[in-house]
Amino acid sequence: MNAHIAGVGHYLPGPPVSNDELIARHGLRIKPYFIRNHVGVETRHFAAPHQATSDLAVEAAARALDASGVPRGEIRRILVATVSGDYPTPATACLVQRRLGLRGCAAIDIVGACSGFLQALDLGARSVATGESPVLVIGADVRSRQLDFTDLRTAFLYGDGAGAVVLTAGPDGGEIRHSILTADGDGAEAVYIPAGGSREPITADGIQHQRNCITMTDGRRVAEAARAGFRHLADRLVSETCVPARDVGFVCLHQPNLFLVRQILCDLDVAEERTWINFPAYGNTTSASVPIALSEAMAAGRIRADQWVWLGAVGAGFAGAMQLVRWGKVRSAA
Repeated sequence: MNAHIAGVGHYLPGPPVSNDELIARHGLRIKPYFIRNHVGVETRHFAAPHQATSDLAVEAAARALDASGVPRGEIRRILVATVSGDYPTPATACLVQRRLGLRGCAAIDIVGACSGFLQALDLGARSVATGESPVLVIGADVRSRQLDFTDLRTAFLYGDGAGAVVLTAGPDGGEIRHSILTADGDGAEAVYIPAGGSREPITADGIQHQRNCITMTDGRRVAEAARAGFRHLADRLVSETCVPARDVGFVCLHQPNLFLVRQILCDLDVAEERTWINFPAYGNTTSASVPIALSEAMAAGRIRADQWVWLGAVGAGFAGAMQLVRWGKVRSAA
């Protein structure tokens, strides 16, 4: 695709919030050990009251830009993956553009939830391949504003954060060799936010009944779809690229919860030594999950030049994405 990841960066707001703190803050009747044993999360980060999604996105973007060495003024497109934009309209990417001083370049939002960042990466890579580069790709979410803290199915799952990459035409960097996007709309309401769109506008009654918060109607179905989706994407990627799974040196996946991630790794026959798991520290950061993990793994020296790398995500809308990257000279902000 002639698109290369030149730099990566991420940002996590505020101090970590422990399970004990969350329980005390909201008066929840649940034991911390139950959360550890059934969800696998220990802490998460929440945006400060004055922070919105664009603020987190700008921090991660600035770090990725600095790491890449690409002058800000050269950016041709900004793609922001988020399901928690600052406003219903305009695009949060426009606010990021303004804060970064990049007036005039394209600024576009991608609403793909857990797969959103990799959807944006796919579109960014195709922009580069057709001559529109460099491209700034960001995944950012403030999910804490969309949580019903009385719903124990979701109250402990999510955290806030942002991650970003800069795509260039190369020749250095991690080259995106192949990309697959899928979706199965039959699962659209398995995990969703019922109110706030044209189907169900927000009302006082809706707010009272938390209709504007994340709702998981069928957790088992979501987990089964995620496992099946990852298997399907991996099989397709191997078939279409002729790069066998055993030759892949590093795998960076979206992390919906700790135990589901481990099941997926087992399904794909990927040892934990070949991946980066940060769910216990951050929870599910949705659009930011993959770029944060990628940035941390880079900073820790877990990804080497000339390795084959898989990037993968499956989530809401039963949308999925997976890319094969030939890693090269990529710089991390950390």
